Amino acid sequence: MVNIIIYLKKTYNAKEVVRELLAEKLIASASIDENNISYKMENGVLIEELSSVITAQSKSLLFSEIAKSLQNMFGEEIPIISSPQLKNLQLV
Repeated sequence: MVNIIIYLKKTYNAKEVVRELLAEKLIASASIDENNISYKMENGVLIEELSSVITAQSKSLLFSEIAKSLQNMFGEEIPIISSPQLKNLQLV
């Protein structure tokens, strides 16, 4: 299993994206963080971006299908990140 993080522009409906990915059986579960603020530097200028962030759990083999599905939905590349899901992590 992997965690997949999808950054959507505020103009897109994150709940509809989750509903579609669940219906296509591409993800097992998801959470949505509305009004997420991220920062980056471009040409020495601090840029602030407001997004909806979807964190979903899926099989790693489905990552490319999820990316294709998002591109079909929006007709553009959507920032998407995958990271391994840690199980039973115990902090001491």
